[in-house]
Amino acid sequence: MFLLNILYIFSISLLVSGEIDDGDSLSDDFEWPERYSCEANKLYLESGLVEDYKIWRKPQNSRIDYNKGAVKSIVVPTKSRVNFGLKYSIHPQTTESEENEIVCTIAKGTRSEHQDVETILPYTGSYEFESQGPETINDQICEKYYSSSTDDGYETRTTLWITFSDSINGSIPVRFEEKKYNIYQGYLDYHYIWEFYNFEPDFDENVFDTSQYTDCSYEMNSEVKTEDHPIPDYEDKEHVDRAFNSFKTKFDKKYAHEMEHAMRKNIFEKNLRLITTTNNQNLGYKLTINQFADRTPEEMKRHKGLLRREKRTPGNIPFPYNDEKLQQLSESLPSEFDTRLLGLVNPIRHQQTCGSCWTFGTTAAVEGAIARKNGGRLLTLSNQALIDCSWGFGANGCNGGTDTAAYQWMMEYGLPTEEEYGPYANQDGYCLIKNMTITYPILGFTDVTPKSITALKVALINHGPLSTSIDASGTFSLYSGGIFYDLTCTETELNHEVTLVGYGEENGETYWIIRNSWGPNWGIDGYMHISARDNNCGVDTEPTYVVV
Repeated sequence: MFLLNILYIFSISLLVSGEIDDGDSLSDDFEWPERYSCEANKLYLESGLVEDYKIWRKPQNSRIDYNKGAVKSIVVPTKSRVNFGLKYSIHPQTTESEENEIVCTIAKGTRSEHQDVETILPYTGSYEFESQGPETINDQICEKYYSSSTDDGYETRTTLWITFSDSINGSIPVRFEEKKYNIYQGYLDYHYIWEFYNFEPDFDENVFDTSQYTDCSYEMNSEVKTEDHPIPDYEDKEHVDRAFNSFKTKFDKKYAHEMEHAMRKNIFEKNLRLITTTNNQNLGYKLTINQFADRTPEEMKRHKGLLRREKRTPGNIPFPYNDEKLQQLSESLPSEFDTRLLGLVNPIRHQQTCGSCWTFGTTAAVEGAIARKNGGRLLTLSNQALIDCSWGFGANGCNGGTDTAAYQWMMEYGLPTEEEYGPYANQDGYCLIKNMTITYPILGFTDVTPKSITALKVALINHGPLSTSIDASGTFSLYSGGIFYDLTCTETELNHEVTLVGYGEENGETYWIIRNSWGPNWGIDGYMHISARDNNCGVDTEPTYVVV
């Protein structure tokens, strides 16, 4: 048996591409099979998010099912002489007249932006792996590889377990784990684990058949050209190279090909210059290189998601404070107030790449209102239910929605807990509201008097936290700390929903405390302090609170 294990491990190592230094070090990419199907789960340990996948892949076709098959992404070759690829995106949509109707969109590849076949297998070309010997994972004898690297104050520890099957030509990943530590501040930045199982070399190629999707709409061409993002005139190109390499390491950035790498670097360099210029002006706030430093404005829409409507639906419960009452109350308002200290706000959440901000802002307002009513018991309500079920009220799932659509749906159906409905999936899903045993309905929502600092403070103290819409364009996404005040954002072009949890005062300037849905590593542990001057970025254009 000992000899068989030795031969087994040796056979695995022969299937790894690249050279083996001193018998242990592995410097190149692993050779994954070209044709396979498999299933996988990805667990984000810092947030608790679990994503499930199933993939079928061959050299020119791929299909990935997400969220237990609710969402499908199918890439097929074009029939023209040059293959730029077609990508079918399929998801369910529930309205008041149709339950879980399947809808489809098609994205056509272009010369500069192909629709390439997709994968979920880990990209390992940037790691220097060393063999750690055999280890049993999920009842399989695997070969374990480990990599550790330090760059710009961060240590990345990556572990990969692979195995081999005679039926598949290539290495088979079983588990892939990555941890990133902030060395200077001594904390774990992120930690995720991929689990792979049910690897098969053969499958029915009908999984790539798109003939049933005859009523698909075509996406507008969102082609991003390199010349649209000219390289800033930096004299120290080596500094940019070092910063970009550090950025890729810190945020685990992987790009599909050299053209995308060049495009991302150009965008990053433009943002690096913006950050440096802004921070040198002593504006009272700072920007930083964060996970969005290589994203285009078009891509940032997926990290926001508030849709604008021609005419805002007004709240059904009037604001109970007239100008005279507000004037009386203004004389006794505290200089600082924070609903977090009252236990009315849940920990920071992360919407990931689903345009679901409109669910996070409104759900947090409902959670706070219920906690106020029931003596401080803070529930965690389901964002996913709103994503899946409120299409009939004007929302579009992960493609965006409105706070009023969320409120109107909650008035009709109530909001279930996340524990019963199921965790946030970062994808559209099948609506399950009819299966819930208990939901928490709202009586309605109230529009706070717009553009009034006093009204907003009174609403926060007596009814907060509040949901509010803002303009998160410009430098907003790169915020790091301080009191944010950006003259380039507007008070009318609102595109992101956040939660207003409190206010404070610093050096005579009042600021609002807003809770974002971009995870705890953005801004000030997931929050922003934004100036109350001039209705900056539209914080007090259309704030609302919930009545339960």
